[in-house]
Amino acid sequence: MVTVAAAPWFRARLIPELKNRQSLLYCRNGHRRYRQSLCFRRRSFSIYASAGDEGAVRVRFAPSPTGNLHVGGARTALFNYLYARSKGGKFILRIEDTDLERSTRESEEAVLRDLSWLGLAWDEGPGIGGNYGPYRQSERNALYKEFAEKLLQSGHVYRCFCSNEELEKMKEMAKLKQLPPVYTGRWASATEQEVLEELAKGTPYTYRFRVPKEGSLKIDDLIRGEVSWNFDTLGDFVIMRSNGQPVYNFCVTVDDATMAISHVIRAEEHLPNTLRQALIYKALGFPMPHFAHVSLILAPDRSKLSKRHGATSVGQFRDMGYLPQAMVNYLALLGWGDGTENEFFSLEQLVEKFTIERVNKSGAIFDSTKLRWMNGQHLRSLPSEELNQIIGERWKDADIVTESQGVFIQDAVLLLKDGIDLIPDSEKALSSLLSYPLYETLASTEGKLILEDGVSEVAKSLLAAYDSGELCGALAEGQPGWKNWVKKFGKLLKRKGKSLFMPLRVLLTGKLHGPDIGATTVLLYKAGTSGSVAPQAGFVTFDERFKILREVQWESFSSNVPLSAGAVTH
Repeated sequence: MVTVAAAPWFRARLIPELKNRQSLLYCRNGHRRYRQSLCFRRRSFSIYASAGDEGAVRVRFAPSPTGNLHVGGARTALFNYLYARSKGGKFILRIEDTDLERSTRESEEAVLRDLSWLGLAWDEGPGIGGNYGPYRQSERNALYKEFAEKLLQSGHVYRCFCSNEELEKMKEMAKLKQLPPVYTGRWASATEQEVLEELAKGTPYTYRFRVPKEGSLKIDDLIRGEVSWNFDTLGDFVIMRSNGQPVYNFCVTVDDATMAISHVIRAEEHLPNTLRQALIYKALGFPMPHFAHVSLILAPDRSKLSKRHGATSVGQFRDMGYLPQAMVNYLALLGWGDGTENEFFSLEQLVEKFTIERVNKSGAIFDSTKLRWMNGQHLRSLPSEELNQIIGERWKDADIVTESQGVFIQDAVLLLKDGIDLIPDSEKALSSLLSYPLYETLASTEGKLILEDGVSEVAKSLLAAYDSGELCGALAEGQPGWKNWVKKFGKLLKRKGKSLFMPLRVLLTGKLHGPDIGATTVLLYKAGTSGSVAPQAGFVTFDERFKILREVQWESFSSNVPLSAGAVTH
């Protein structure tokens, strides 16, 4: 509902330019037909400013192709998509490329690619078409000019011949008087003769919209509640530049109206534009859509999220290895929740749960740590075949394994997935597993505790088990073989629990921490016998590990004798 001065209509004073009554009709593809009666014998007119009748839900996402799709824009697109789908409506994509200097087709393609990657399929727009096209503003100039001329003929706009110098002087005077920088030029009340003289000279001109001098506009924002503006803060504004190019607020109003947009869901930074757009809606006789202004996404320091805070575009997160379902899930939670403690939603579940009433009007903090954690949860919830394929191909591309599928891949993914939040993490996880930094570990502060626990004695018995073939024979049987062997080995050394498994972990893997030691040891054995690991992967085989163990001078660690650089490189 939109009201002005606490009533569903308002009266605004205009300088008459026409004295005849006429009717303006506009019909687009047979979908809508509007009629407006205009009479300028009097110096005032009434505008009905209530929201449009309830009907089919049509929302739009209208990005400018001047760069990458920011996560804030992606969230706005998502909220529009969810609202449309939840209401059985249409999600329209419109490209606002009137900034000819900065708009590029490459940026447009990147935006379309990112939206598709997120799974936000549009019902009308570039690549699809529809009954309300074209869907690029640069292809709609004839339409803007048509409506600008109608507003000129109706007296809602006038030609302004002010030079840039004159406009700058107005701004300076307003600043000195501590007044808003509103237009105070003489062309709002120029005579027809004065206008004709300037036209004859070829003087450049803009089209300015006449703003009522008194009154206010009030809207009931679906997110922010009641918002109002006074007309005296605005001043007459330009809708068409002197080069014939339309201004943003005029374009967006004409587009939303002629595309039958029922709900405008957009970022709160567009809230100040609503006054200008509302005036244009009413002047053209179009019904007003419902407005919902979504709060900004903030950085941890509560400033506006920007490049200085790290990755901010959808494409960057995709390249970093994030899953689209994790991005969609996280973006939905930036300012929305279903009222429960549940944080995990598929796109289909979001459509089912989403309501605009539950969108919060306060700013949402973008927490990259939580996003990473959430991505890990989604990654690990993938079907095992899909997860194995994604990570297997990553390992193959990184030249760590020779094949992207098989038993070794399955076992490695199963063992390592709990430590993988992003797909690229899988490279480090497997490379770390295949490495053997024994000397570095023994020389570390934590390694000292292992040394004091008699790890050298465990090493002697482990070497004997390896040399006899007992250990390898057990590992060839998989997990059951390992369990039987380690139980006997513990009894032999009279060790169990941490006293047994910590030294075994260090001696077999070269590390103090990691996934299950039994599964790790079995996998390392398979890595050396299956031929699955690429030669350039830096894998230290069992033979090489036990060779290193034989060469360890345990007394050098006990006496804190520094190791040579060559001694720690294995």
